[in-house]
Amino acid sequence: MASGSQGDVCSHVKVVVRVRPENAREKEGSCRKVVHVVDNHMLVFDPKEQEVSFFQNRRVRNRDVNKRANKDLKFVFDGVFAEDSTQAEVFENSTKGVVDGVLNGYNCTVFAYGATGAGKTHTMLGMANEPGVMYHTMKELYSRIEQVKDEKVFDIAVSYLEVYNEQIRDLLSNSGPLAVREDGSHGVVVQGLALHQPKSAEHILEALDYGNRNRTQHPTDVNASSSRSHAVFQIYVKQQDKTASINQNVRIAKMSLIDLAGSERASATNTKGMRFREGANINRSLLALGNVINALADPKSKKSHIPYRDSKLTRLLKDSLGGNCRTIMIANVSPSSLSYDDTYNTLKYANRAKDIKSALKSNVVNLDSHVSQYAVICEKQKKEILLLKQKLKEYEEKTTSVPVERHLSLLSVSHQRQAEIEKLEESLKSVFSSRIEIRKEYLSLEKQLKENELKAHYREQCHQQIQLLCSDDKAEKATCKHERRMASLLTQRLHLKRRLQEAGKRFEDNDGWLHRVENELKLCDGQGHIPQVLQKDLRCHRLQLEVLDLKQHVDHMTYLIGLQDQENKQTKKLLSALLPAFRRQAQTLREAGLCTPAGDAELRELEQLVQREKGVVWADQPEEPQEEPPRGQPELSAVIGFSRLMCHANTPCSSEKRTRKALQNLQSGALPESPLAKPHKGKN
Repeated sequence: MASGSQGDVCSHVKVVVRVRPENAREKEGSCRKVVHVVDNHMLVFDPKEQEVSFFQNRRVRNRDVNKRANKDLKFVFDGVFAEDSTQAEVFENSTKGVVDGVLNGYNCTVFAYGATGAGKTHTMLGMANEPGVMYHTMKELYSRIEQVKDEKVFDIAVSYLEVYNEQIRDLLSNSGPLAVREDGSHGVVVQGLALHQPKSAEHILEALDYGNRNRTQHPTDVNASSSRSHAVFQIYVKQQDKTASINQNVRIAKMSLIDLAGSERASATNTKGMRFREGANINRSLLALGNVINALADPKSKKSHIPYRDSKLTRLLKDSLGGNCRTIMIANVSPSSLSYDDTYNTLKYANRAKDIKSALKSNVVNLDSHVSQYAVICEKQKKEILLLKQKLKEYEEKTTSVPVERHLSLLSVSHQRQAEIEKLEESLKSVFSSRIEIRKEYLSLEKQLKENELKAHYREQCHQQIQLLCSDDKAEKATCKHERRMASLLTQRLHLKRRLQEAGKRFEDNDGWLHRVENELKLCDGQGHIPQVLQKDLRCHRLQLEVLDLKQHVDHMTYLIGLQDQENKQTKKLLSALLPAFRRQAQTLREAGLCTPAGDAELRELEQLVQREKGVVWADQPEEPQEEPPRGQPELSAVIGFSRLMCHANTPCSSEKRTRKALQNLQSGALPESPLAKPHKGKN
């Protein structure tokens, strides 16, 4: 027996956030909403509120110092579902994509995370009239199996357990406590956990319903049907071709659907006695989960210890978070200010979980049959040949080339494939649309910063000229005016640099988003390669971004060269006025006999500069050291140079990019160092 897999695929934890509607208690309290959904990928936590006075609808200038300032934090996730989202929408845009992965031999995990009363159990289990993610996943899995049942043989087994007060119970056999063991070949396993083989999707749903009735639930002040345990529902799928063969490839995959208990505050839930101890154990296991997420998301944690053993929950989730598994995290939050801290903590951990990644491998086992099995295999092949001959005869006798049912089945498969490709194309379009806008803003800020530096340099030159030519009174007044202007330019420059860094950070976030979408493209065909159609779309988007980038480069360069040209015209006008005046003054002094040898030498030197003559240097005469241009002297190549995009065949992982300098992101994601101002750093 030999195991094989496709090439490893970098897979990040896919994080989606669902905002539940306000409940009756929150509506009665007239609570403020602290979560604003911007679009399908972005939300704002604790958005700013414009204060308006009672009279004339004018904004209040002096803010109340006793009032806490709004955080106004923007979070970007793989998906964001508003309060009016349905269970079907959550499934379609979060979990449906991993069903194909299970059939291709990839392990996957879907778990709901959040505070108590945030809607985790409703999302995962739902109700009779509005079933949750688990129901839709099972229905979709059996639908996909039904479509390929003529070519493949499937074996399915399920288990359902709960972690209650740090003890594991089997919900289908209603037994426990069970021990957790780690196997070198199978990973983390629960000793004594019963596996049940369902015959259909309905049997799985019945088992799920039976297990839920055995699950520990008790009401609290926050949630009338609060789950007091973590529930883990696992489906094991084994598949192989119907064709008999000596070397048989078998795909084995595990799918875990997890409903976590919510973190809670004893002061809010008003729990005592047994409920208080339950809450403490729930918080302990969730704290351990948070520590694991922090350690895995930290790029420096590869060599450090990951605290999986701090809790039974984290030991069970070891494969899901840090192993060969495709993981989806559904973070559930409340929009009300009553759950302000819980919502903020959930969003922080969800945002950090995006950086957790693993190398996916398709679990394909190659079974080499023993010699004693050859006769059995030959008999199977003979039966299969007879069956195929019979089918071929029936096929030729029928007038239609393909049965209607089979034709419809093939059509449904092609439609599903097309719908999946269209969804991925839409994701690519959305990523690059945002990428173009961020890049456009970044280059615009670069242009404004270079313009600011040019203006500062020219004002400094003008001030020096005034000091050389004007009287002391005029020079003093000009100095005061010059200092005010330079202070204003400095303030503007600092503001532009801050905005430039923010734009660079957004571009980095977009890089991470693009990297995740590319991974989804690779997993689309189950072979770890991007399909040809999507590869063409990806290349077109990249080329379009490069073209728009270069066009903007040209526009900004033209603008900055125009500023240089204006200054050159002013300098030409100044020289045209100064040279004749100097010549007249020199002639007047010469005619009056007041010209000194030093004055004659200055005049000859000036004439030599005007005539562009080069001085003669003898071979034995030591060369005079060339004067370096003063600090702040502009060089055209540095002024009109802009950061350029670095083209990658595959977008680097964000955790890898953190260890590099910004110079490697955009072939210098930082601005080219300008001699007009102090060097500054910027990311792109």
